[in-house]
Amino acid sequence: MRTLVGNDLWQRWGADYFRALSTFGALQDSTILSLLENGQLGELAQGEVLYRPGDKAGGFYVILKGTIALYMHHHDRDALTRLYRQGEQLGFVDMIGLHDHWSTSVAQNPVTLVHISSDQFYELHLQAPDDFGLLMINLSREMARTVIMLAEVIVDQSVLIASGRN
Repeated sequence: MRTLVGNDLWQRWGADYFRALSTFGALQDSTILSLLENGQLGELAQGEVLYRPGDKAGGFYVILKGTIALYMHHHDRDALTRLYRQGEQLGFVDMIGLHDHWSTSVAQNPVTLVHISSDQFYELHLQAPDDFGLLMINLSREMARTVIMLAEVIVDQSVLIASGRN
């Protein structure tokens, strides 16, 4: 991963760009800029792995540009479980669950992202509690969308099994 500087991206892309990202929605500009400046900002090349099963989850990532595919290894194969797109986060569940990463994440195209460490997340809670609350709502909303998507997959599979078309 190639390291970037947060303030440079802020100047180049502009505040409106970052405000439009779902994870950062409704946060104050100063908070978003702080997350970019104090987070670990980087670029992944297409095909580059962000993390693998067993890697420590000391924070989460927000995708600023690009797409990351998440694969889970099962029965000697890697199965695509989810595509994460611009504005979405990945790794939050691992961080909150206090467990290592369980999957492999791979850049599907050039990806720009910011890693927000557990310590940085905690500091946001102390320094900007209102924005921390908004960020938690944004993260929870994305998790809820994922749960609904998974429920739809389970229903589809249940219908196929019940109809004998599995």
